[in-house]
Amino acid sequence: MKGSQIPFRKNMIQGTAIVLAALVLGIFMVCTVRTLKSYDDTVKVRGLCEKEVPADRVVLRISFSGQDNELTDLRATMERNEKAVVDLLKKAGFTDEEIKYTSAHFNDRYDSYYTNNIRFRYNANQTINVFTDKMDVVRDLERTIDGDLLKQDIISSSYASYEYHGLNDIKPAMIAESLENARTAADEFAKNSHSRIGKMRTASQGYFEVEDLDENTPQVKKVRVVTTVEYYLK
Repeated sequence: MKGSQIPFRKNMIQGTAIVLAALVLGIFMVCTVRTLKSYDDTVKVRGLCEKEVPADRVVLRISFSGQDNELTDLRATMERNEKAVVDLLKKAGFTDEEIKYTSAHFNDRYDSYYTNNIRFRYNANQTINVFTDKMDVVRDLERTIDGDLLKQDIISSSYASYEYHGLNDIKPAMIAESLENARTAADEFAKNSHSRIGKMRTASQGYFEVEDLDENTPQVKKVRVVTTVEYYLK
C-alpha cells in the first residue's frame, strides 16, 4: 500500500510543479505583453518657435536706362548717368567697397523691330548695386533717390532687398525652445489621456524659415522653425 502511494505522490508533485510553472509562465507572458503593448502607445507633437530679428544685410539695386539714335552719344549718356548715381550713393555715405558696378547692356532695336515703329534705334540698361549693413541709410535713400535722379533727367528704379545672415547664432536657442514647446504639448496630451510621458522615441527638426515680418517692414525678419517629437506614453 505504501509502495503504491510513492508514485502517486511523485506524480502529484510533478503535476503541481508543472501547473505552477505554467501559471508563472502565463503571468510572465501577460506582463511581457502588457509591457510591449505600452511601447506601442506614443504621442507625436510639434513644437513651434518664432523669433523676430532685425535684418543685418541689405542689397540696394538702382537700375536706369537711356535711348539715342547715335551709339556714341548713348554711351556718353550712360556714363553720365552712372556717375550721377554713384555721386548720390557716396554722398549718402557708401564707400567704393560697398558699391558694385555692372556694365551697361546695349541693344540695337533694328534687330527686332520695324524701323518705322521706333523713335530711337539704340537703348541701354544698367544696374548699380550696393551691398551694405547700413540699414537706416538705405531706408532713407529709398525714399529720395529716384526723385533726385529724375531732377537730373535720369529715370531710375530702385529696390532694396533685406537679408539676415545671423541664423547660426540663434539656431541652438530656437531648437531648444521648440523642443520645450513640444514637450509642453505632449504633457498636456498625456494629462488629458490619464497617462504619463515616457522617453523620446523620435525627433525631427524642420527647416528654418526666414521671411519678412510683413510687406511694410522688410527690414525686420521673422525666423520660424518647427520640431516634431514622438514620445512614449506610460
